[in-house]
Amino acid sequence: MQGIRKTLNGTIDKIVGYYLKNYKKMVFIPIAFIIFFAASIGYYYHVHGELVNEDISLAGGISLGINTNISVSPTLLASNLSSVLGTPVSISVLHSQFSNAITGYSITAGINVNATVLTNAAAAFLGIKLTSANSNVDYVSAQIAQGSLYDSVILLGVAFVLVAVVSLFYFRNPSQAFSNVISIVSDIINVVGVLDILGISFSTASIAGILMIMGYSADRNIILATNILKRGEASMKYRLIHTIKTSLTMDAAALITFIVLFFGTTNSTIQQIAIILIIGVIFDDFTVWILNGSVQLSGIDYKEEEAPKQEPNKVV
Repeated sequence: MQGIRKTLNGTIDKIVGYYLKNYKKMVFIPIAFIIFFAASIGYYYHVHGELVNEDISLAGGISLGINTNISVSPTLLASNLSSVLGTPVSISVLHSQFSNAITGYSITAGINVNATVLTNAAAAFLGIKLTSANSNVDYVSAQIAQGSLYDSVILLGVAFVLVAVVSLFYFRNPSQAFSNVISIVSDIINVVGVLDILGISFSTASIAGILMIMGYSADRNIILATNILKRGEASMKYRLIHTIKTSLTMDAAALITFIVLFFGTTNSTIQQIAIILIIGVIFDDFTVWILNGSVQLSGIDYKEEEAPKQEPNKVV
């Protein structure tokens, strides 16, 4: 264990040393990601007429609830129904409150799907007869769904404004506050671009995941900027080494949690939030450390220190 820790510390030391020498050049890495995924979003919009693959909660559609204890693979059920209907569907497995026993399924599809065709296809796959006693059909109108989308966009806008205000109040520097916001915007562009490439549906649950990523990224951006701009009791390299150790610990804990969350449930809403968080955490390292960090270092015109200050025992 001691050997692993020593190797890890040595690797981090080399990475931070390389970063401080080349931070201005490395800024093109996150910029390349942003351009690529922004182009992916633009292409998706050109082909499909929308920025993301909106699910029933944003585009309107039909939801079929089935009460049954029959156990089937939700992936196979979704694949079968998609082939019959000619359009993607999503499946959530319902469980009883105090056990893992299956109590039914929730099936959602687009607004153009015929309810009778969907019901018959689901009944045929499950091998049961669906009646009003063991199933129900709900509709979400396009107008209501678009209203949810509008409210969500407003919510995201308010969140961005609040992040900018807090950053400006704390750092007293418009350029530093703007850098934090740009880093968060970059995270969102990267996440949405990946979703478009993978064909993953975007829902109101996804917006909740985006808001969580904004909070996660804002926290890490402020930690990094604080160590660059407000700490002076140690060399820049020493401060960044301690910051990246904290950051990596946060990443490891977050990724393990979100991966368990994604694979440990069959609820599509929770899975949609989890996949957003997993993608966001991965790309957040590039936008926080390379993009925002480089901007912060450029803002103070940092140059590699020839004679580092004496390192304290601990940097909080």
